[in-house]
Amino acid sequence: MSPGAAYRRLLERFGPQGWWPVSPKNGTRPRYRPGHRGRLDEREAFEVAVGAILTQNTAWTNVERALEALLADGRLTPERVGRLPRRRLERLIRSSGYFRQKAVKLRDFAAALAARGGSLRSWLRREPAREQLLEVRGIGPETADSILLYAGGRDSFVVDAYTLRIGARVGWFPAGTRYHDARERLSAALAPLGRGPAGRAAVYREFHALLVELAKRHCRTTPICGSCPLKGGCRHGRAV
Repeated sequence: MSPGAAYRRLLERFGPQGWWPVSPKNGTRPRYRPGHRGRLDEREAFEVAVGAILTQNTAWTNVERALEALLADGRLTPERVGRLPRRRLERLIRSSGYFRQKAVKLRDFAAALAARGGSLRSWLRREPAREQLLEVRGIGPETADSILLYAGGRDSFVVDAYTLRIGARVGWFPAGTRYHDARERLSAALAPLGRGPAGRAAVYREFHALLVELAKRHCRTTPICGSCPLKGGCRHGRAV
């Protein structure tokens, strides 16, 4: 089964996922927004970037609690994150795990953003944005692509552990495939689906979110293949 066919089947089974969750204006909790195609403002884009950093090595439910604490404490802005005393910032994001390291990462990201004029949306629109993000301490390829795709609306496909697991089982690439190679393979395979008005970024966002949902429901470490929507086209599913 091709990635494009998998995309259509997963969308039919699970429906739009509404990633990335963002809190409404003056809200204190991120919300999923299925079908939302509007551009993010600066506040929303920065919240997405913070969430992308906090979600490293933890479940999203833990990140939600940290974001709720940050939002309840005051405006979630680069300036405020940069000014917060380190220990206070650590307490606010404690639920996300590795909170000391992540507090440093957030402050470094806020400083990098300030050094580039303070507008995240403007920064992400520039062509070398990915390379510049990767230069910020604590931001690797997955986090950089998450920020570009979800905060910046760039067609920068995100590969995570779920993507690598599902892709290897279905047969899109071999087990042990590197991040860059999986990203290139899936980006190229999905590009034709993005020729409509929504563009490739919308397809990349939705497919990444659908793969996460598939991993949560079926393609776990020990897979539950019986009712998986991809079973008929999956090399692993056909073998069990």
